[in-house]
Amino acid sequence: MELHSEKIGKYLVVKASGRLDATWAEYFTDTFLNYVRNGEHEMVIEAAGLDFLSSAGIRSLVRVYKELAFVKGSFTIVHATEFVAGTLITTGFGNWLSESYPEDLVLTTEITDSNKSNSAESYKIKGSGGLEIKLINGWQDWKEIDESAIQAIKFHPDIFSLGIGSTSADIRKARNQFGEMMAICGNVIFQVPEEHGHPDYLLAVNEFIPEMTVLNALVCQGEMSGMFRFAPTDNKSALTISEISEQVLSKASSPVAGFVVIAEIAGLVGANLIQSPGKIGNQPIEDLSEVRDWLSFSGEKVFSGEQAILFGVVAKASEIKNNKLLKPLPSNPALAGHMHVAVFPFQPIPNGQLDLKLQTDKFFAGPSPFALIHLIDDDRPLIGLGESSFIRGACWFAPINNKEEVL
Repeated sequence: MELHSEKIGKYLVVKASGRLDATWAEYFTDTFLNYVRNGEHEMVIEAAGLDFLSSAGIRSLVRVYKELAFVKGSFTIVHATEFVAGTLITTGFGNWLSESYPEDLVLTTEITDSNKSNSAESYKIKGSGGLEIKLINGWQDWKEIDESAIQAIKFHPDIFSLGIGSTSADIRKARNQFGEMMAICGNVIFQVPEEHGHPDYLLAVNEFIPEMTVLNALVCQGEMSGMFRFAPTDNKSALTISEISEQVLSKASSPVAGFVVIAEIAGLVGANLIQSPGKIGNQPIEDLSEVRDWLSFSGEKVFSGEQAILFGVVAKASEIKNNKLLKPLPSNPALAGHMHVAVFPFQPIPNGQLDLKLQTDKFFAGPSPFALIHLIDDDRPLIGLGESSFIRGACWFAPINNKEEVL
């Protein structure tokens, strides 16, 4: 079997020739799912050269069709041979067939590589836009926690938050359970502070509003004001978190902003607690070697090819006076930030402008997340991993209106 792709306007036209049978079904499926992964959601299969279709081939077509339907894409087979058309009609898939190309597809001889996507899409979201931020800071790094600063937070759908928290309302129990947490649009994910612990999550369903006892947190309330897409270009295969953060501040026109990213992961660099900071007594941990007993670091860039849902707050470092929850980014010293990332199995997201709540709800209603990670920038000489990066996705952002709380 041979497959040749040609990008014509918004469509990817794939000329298929040969036999789509058990021998070639896996190759066909993998090729088309890779097209979808690369953002090609409007597909036309030119089937004039496809002379055989088996049941295994039909299963491949069904898999591609379902993947495109999930991202509200389209799937059409044109110029099918008599055998292929008859097979599809008799098996109940005749609706995929068309005698001609879509009316809005203009044929051209220009061949383009479907992997070279542009990243210029930007959208303004209706509404006032903007976030109000509140800081909760009951734990100074590696010192005994301040119980008087601990707060219970209800995570309504208009709250975006990250920090360290526990699901226990009892402070005595919570002391042993504090771990990383993140909240987006009523969905809360938290990492159990164990070396091999798995993340758990709470969803706002009907009258239930998730609540956590929070030790440290950045809590933002409001709505996002804009969204932009990013994707690989001829010169760049992935975008780093500092590059995304720069765009956020620029597009938000603010020295400090909150943002959410849903994107395919190129590689994450991060850490998570494996012991609750509530266990730290009145003797501070001052030896950095002891910190390794409390944190798990990624020894390499992790979760390549999976899907990230990230919330972060970023600011111009020159504006920061004394905020220990926003730390400088070594890869870009002009920025300071704090970001948490939930890792899910990869699934494509639709093109164009997206509703943030709808997209996050889909992920939390699907397969369980793999991890929740606090992003770090590993700038160790020679052996440092650098910063996290992302291949393609969407970013929602908004200025922090009460920026004096942060700066």
